[in-house]
Amino acid sequence: MFTDNTTQVAMGGLVTVHPPLMALIMIIHSLRRRTLVLSCISASFLGCVWTASLASEQPDVLVRQVADAVIRDNPEPPDFNWGEGILLAGMMRAHSMTGEAKYLEFVRRFADHWSQAGIEPLLEKKGYCGHWGPGYPLWQLYEETHDARYAAMVRQIIRFMSERAERTTDGGLSHFNGKPQLWVDTLAMCCPVLSPGSRIDKNDTWQTESVRQLRLFTTHLRDPKTGLYYHMWDQASGSRTPSFWARGNGWVVLSLVETLRYEPASSPSRDELSSLLRKQLESIAKLQDPATGLWHTVLDAPDTYLETSASALFLYGMQESRALGLDSSVPLETLQRAWRGLAPQVDSNGRVVGVSGGTGPSDQRGYASKIHGTYPWGTGAFLMAAAVWGEGQQEVKELK
Repeated sequence: MFTDNTTQVAMGGLVTVHPPLMALIMIIHSLRRRTLVLSCISASFLGCVWTASLASEQPDVLVRQVADAVIRDNPEPPDFNWGEGILLAGMMRAHSMTGEAKYLEFVRRFADHWSQAGIEPLLEKKGYCGHWGPGYPLWQLYEETHDARYAAMVRQIIRFMSERAERTTDGGLSHFNGKPQLWVDTLAMCCPVLSPGSRIDKNDTWQTESVRQLRLFTTHLRDPKTGLYYHMWDQASGSRTPSFWARGNGWVVLSLVETLRYEPASSPSRDELSSLLRKQLESIAKLQDPATGLWHTVLDAPDTYLETSASALFLYGMQESRALGLDSSVPLETLQRAWRGLAPQVDSNGRVVGVSGGTGPSDQRGYASKIHGTYPWGTGAFLMAAAVWGEGQQEVKELK
């Protein structure tokens, strides 16, 4: 049977398909962008066996489908928070890929709303780093529109980060005030905000700080054998969580790529960070699920569920690393499998499914029990991955 989220056809034996029914099936299935593979059998049977296989979804088609759904599902400006920051970064990528003004306007409407409402109370609330995350797409919006209000909002975030955010004794940015802890999530809320700002405002100290945070988090959370990262380190106890949480490693990949994007080629730090990225991506590639091309929510635990947002962040990082000349050690086949696995995670309404909910530090059992569905961070990560993958494929076509 055909289902909403898969093209698998489960059949235990031979099936007789009458011509009118076959025509109808072909029409319906083509509308769902699926490819039927029809295998006729011997003349002793007046029927045929047929199976369905997933066609390689066109990235630009899915980007439009998902981005249109974002606009439809968000009639009011989204919250000023980390997940929405990733969503908006995805919408900026969708605009860059397609040229559709409505995707840019969606981000602009968000920025105009929060510029008027004010973000200082949010920044002060527990000193929570999640409220820094929207600075990432706001820089992108500023570069597209040159509206000084958007840059001013990001500078406000960076001032808070630099002057009032709580830190560990060695200078690592805590996830929130009151409990000095390093969470890998925090890297994705600071590095993609600090690094582009260093170029836009010609302030090298912000890039230096982005590199410093990556070093500090690496010291406390990286497993030297695999290059993978644990979720959280607690200063008081000196302990860290035990599992390789997939999306957390996706946050590190994103942070390394966005920091390296702005690190001068002559800098010794560039080689250092590139080495960290290469080792991590190589380990991640080895843990890809061979059947689906996706990754499990606990990377080295194949009995945990496959998770969409982490898989999208990995594809984004692998493709951007190639495009920026940072690393191409991961075989192209790994990226192709990842895309083939991600494409079916868009349902018939344009929503990205299979995304784990907001996740605090835990162990394997805790990560495995986390609910999953459709969330802003998964949608944004998918748009980022689909856009860069699509742009990469277009460049290959143009070279041929």
